[in-house]
Amino acid sequence: MKLIINGDDFGITPACNETIIDCYRKGRLTSCSLMTNMPAAEEAAGLWKQNPGLSVGLHVCLTAGRPLTRPASLMKEDGTFDKSIWTGGQAIDLQEMETEIQAQFDRFVELTGKKPEHLDSHHGIERIPGAAAIMERLSGKYHIPLRMFMAPEENGPVPFVLPRLCLAGSSDDCLQSPEDFVQKLAGQAGDAGWVELALHPGRADADLAALSSLCKGREADAANLLSETFGAFLDRPDVELSSWRGVPERTPETN
Repeated sequence: MKLIINGDDFGITPACNETIIDCYRKGRLTSCSLMTNMPAAEEAAGLWKQNPGLSVGLHVCLTAGRPLTRPASLMKEDGTFDKSIWTGGQAIDLQEMETEIQAQFDRFVELTGKKPEHLDSHHGIERIPGAAAIMERLSGKYHIPLRMFMAPEENGPVPFVLPRLCLAGSSDDCLQSPEDFVQKLAGQAGDAGWVELALHPGRADADLAALSSLCKGREADAANLLSETFGAFLDRPDVELSSWRGVPERTPETN
């Protein structure tokens, strides 16, 4: 198994930024995903410059915080994103969505001086009708790997192999033990394919509580990543650590 360990929500708060960098420096995180519409995005970009071995992608966000454009069909009256779009609660203007996603991409380039090393999304926005096609077009336009929440047969063509997504993180009402956390990965370790372990390592504080309902779960994710149990799993001979930088292009055999 070629294992990517990705920390979502880089840029949401300084405390979460610090935790992601700590996990990377301790060898328990290989990649992360930057939210360019969040308050600590600029700080996160600076931390990447200090830690260039970390692979950083764009975490497209349409369900939390404030948009970079004025997409009326995606917003609440207070100017923040309306999370009900994720559950089909309202009609969506796909052009507004694409314009906002492009703005978040452009902001990534502005902050970091380079394009994202992969694309993914907050809350899996590809499940919104029409959003998957927008993400696929962005992947093809800039030739960047893409995380998708749907099964491969539901996806259109993208330029790179799609790693299998393993969601082994904790929620605030279901905190995983290190043993449970590792068990979710263990069944895939004998496979030579690509797997992405996607988590939300962070530290809860007032800044985070104002932006996210996931607080204790982030602390549990960080503790599990840094646990001896997970360290022993990474030492297995059938586990090869990699990052989104290593994901290969598709070939006729992988299409």
